[in-house]
Amino acid sequence: MHKTQESVNNQSDRPLNKQVASFSAIKEKPLKLTIVSDLHLGYKNSDKDSFNRFLDSLQSDEETTDLVLLGDIVDMWRRDASGVFLENWDIVQKIISLKQKMRVHYVAGNHDYHVLLMRGHSYPFSFSENLKFTDGKHTYTICHGLEFDPHQKKVLMEALCHVMYDPVEGFENLFGVTQPPETRLSEILGDVEKHAMSSVKKGEILVFGHTHHPFINKSENLVNTGSWVSDSTIHNTIVELSGGKPRLSIFEGPEITERAQF
Repeated sequence: MHKTQESVNNQSDRPLNKQVASFSAIKEKPLKLTIVSDLHLGYKNSDKDSFNRFLDSLQSDEETTDLVLLGDIVDMWRRDASGVFLENWDIVQKIISLKQKMRVHYVAGNHDYHVLLMRGHSYPFSFSENLKFTDGKHTYTICHGLEFDPHQKKVLMEALCHVMYDPVEGFENLFGVTQPPETRLSEILGDVEKHAMSSVKKGEILVFGHTHHPFINKSENLVNTGSWVSDSTIHNTIVELSGGKPRLSIFEGPEITERAQF
């Protein structure tokens, strides 16, 4: 493994984000990102079994240079923060083992926002608010997407990660933010996606998650990673990004070739 060169840029103009971890290609190997989000481990509809098989498949992947876990990998709103990692230790171990062959990045989402307070310790992952990759003439900006959702507030996201009370799953609409995205965002999903589109800079491809609504737009400069929860219409989705070209597919299923018209 070549040593990762990381720099921190405190000038991001995206709301909530103060730090950007920046990366470029590993020497003598083309950059290829594999990006997944919104697994929500600890939630009853998280497809943990399929995600386990996905991680196994990466062990024989000779092309991926960077695995990006794009937020809400664990659900600290529905499970106590320590318990959710302990009961999913098998997945944690598999991710750690992948670090021997690729860089692994963990971007905080709203349901695991607390991981940002775990930086600076000897944990096996580095936690970021967002990422930026340089791939030749291409720039990839990676963020969870909570930045584009007006319902998400720092204080509330952090507070919900500290509920430490497993039956929180029983609250159907705690503070108006705990409903599934398909329900909660049903009236503003278009606005959230337009907000994301308006933030894309020239020459940039922006990848985000959060909404559980996977897509690549017609211009192929805005991509949503979808989710790994079975109550989403389309789920278990993977984004691959290399050479300025995004690819969206369903794990153990077909590629999604339809493009969103915006």
